[in-house]
Amino acid sequence: QTLVVKTKRRAPKKENGEKNMFCDFLYCADCGSKLWYHTNTTNKEIHYFSCSNYKKDTRGNCETRHYTRADAIEHVVMLELRRLAKYLESHEEEFARILAEKTNADMLAEQKTLETELNRATARNEMLTSLFAKTYEDNVSGKLSDEMYMELSHKYEVERLELKTKIFEYKERLAKISEMEQNKDDFLKAVRKFMEMDSLTAPMLRELIDHIDVYEKEGGKKNYTQRIVIYYRFVGYLELPSSEDENYKANTRKGVDVEYIPTAKSA
Repeated sequence: QTLVVKTKRRAPKKENGEKNMFCDFLYCADCGSKLWYHTNTTNKEIHYFSCSNYKKDTRGNCETRHYTRADAIEHVVMLELRRLAKYLESHEEEFARILAEKTNADMLAEQKTLETELNRATARNEMLTSLFAKTYEDNVSGKLSDEMYMELSHKYEVERLELKTKIFEYKERLAKISEMEQNKDDFLKAVRKFMEMDSLTAPMLRELIDHIDVYEKEGGKKNYTQRIVIYYRFVGYLELPSSEDENYKANTRKGVDVEYIPTAKSA
């Protein structure tokens, strides 16, 4: 006789049912982990993100929480996209020049790195072929025991397979570098499409943005700054000429002033 035990699935909590459109876009600027989306336990109207690797919350190894409000992130991104669109509209030639220089610089840097790595991997692969042949000869002549021959040949073969994968990936990525020019045009089309919209939508977000780095806040408990850096699809981080309204200031709660800085730290 078979005993059938019926179980009742617990319904998900309402506040955890919907994902924010910025989920999977926000990353910790210090450890590189994703920021997780949460709802405040005492005030369900407050939604926020924090580092998924924060040691006090998840037993990870990131030293700070990187807390940021979901509504603040949306405002900062909207501000930056509008600034981007406004600059494109009023300084189209200058915007195109900045984008071209950025694209060309990234393309040349990546090409140089890939070519160096490809040459290194190819040279090592050729060396392994010679080492494998010499190991075989030493084993046949009796200079190398069968046990040592098996150990070394396995080691060389594993490395050769890893190098084969790397060489294929390097060649594939080099072939795709020529697509960066098309990527620039796709980015301009996406910005122009955003110019026609009144609000930010999830599809538009995916079309324009690759990821966003969130830094830990700096300053006191009531007045602090937080850096939020946007990396766009196709082109990465874009440094536009600064403006007076570049930063976003907000009162996230009574008596607390936050200034969000949407630019990368200078070296």
